[in-house]
Amino acid sequence: MTFNAAIRWGVLDLNPMMRVTLPRIEKREAKVLQKPEMEWLLAGVEGHDWLHLLLLLDAATGCRRGELLALTWSDVDLELGIVNVSKSLAQTRGKGLFLKQPKGRKVRRFSLPPFAIDGLRSHRAKQTQSRSMFGADYRSDLDLIFATPEGEHLKPNSVTAKVSLLARKLGFPKGISLHTLRHTHGSHLLSSGVPLATVSKRLGHANTHITASVYSHALEKDDLLSAEALQKTLGDLGKNGALGSVRSKPVSH
Repeated sequence: MTFNAAIRWGVLDLNPMMRVTLPRIEKREAKVLQKPEMEWLLAGVEGHDWLHLLLLLDAATGCRRGELLALTWSDVDLELGIVNVSKSLAQTRGKGLFLKQPKGRKVRRFSLPPFAIDGLRSHRAKQTQSRSMFGADYRSDLDLIFATPEGEHLKPNSVTAKVSLLARKLGFPKGISLHTLRHTHGSHLLSSGVPLATVSKRLGHANTHITASVYSHALEKDDLLSAEALQKTLGDLGKNGALGSVRSKPVSH
């Protein structure tokens, strides 16, 4: 911007940055946790007030950190197994903690797997006991799923640090974080054959192109499965005499 201004002022004739070749940034594939790794991670927080459910729900929904921490009990229908993601908790030095719209301003509503519903019910029972202990001092008006013992909002940055520290203590490699569970969610859905558009909507991406770019590794695996499926159904096409008994004419188009 400074060099462009200098050109407008007549100080320079050419922006020297136009001749600079930027170094290529290597794209690192995010880590995806498999079921045994997820079980090990969850076992490490068994009995914690809210951290166990946070990890469980992140793996079950793929929600962003702020979206999870902003969830209230009114956002969840335990009978229908539906969650409504309409807000996100943010943290900055200037404003502190505040609620905002989800990234891309996309409100999402989707189904929860049974294991997530069971986890929510168990957590709610424990939280009810905590509310009774604090009585009128508990922030019942916030109605938060993930909260401090007093019912206040948890600090997003502290939650991130806590999960990363937990992963290190459990022996996970560097780079495993709360966001890893979001990536794990999307990767497993795509690898299981869930349509790209459905996964993109569930994750709250602006479009399917973003989802395809972030989860290209999972789509490559799906492409291999597609080839294997074609081999099973049409594998005889390449064999001599496989169509020898077929006498009908090809279908005209």
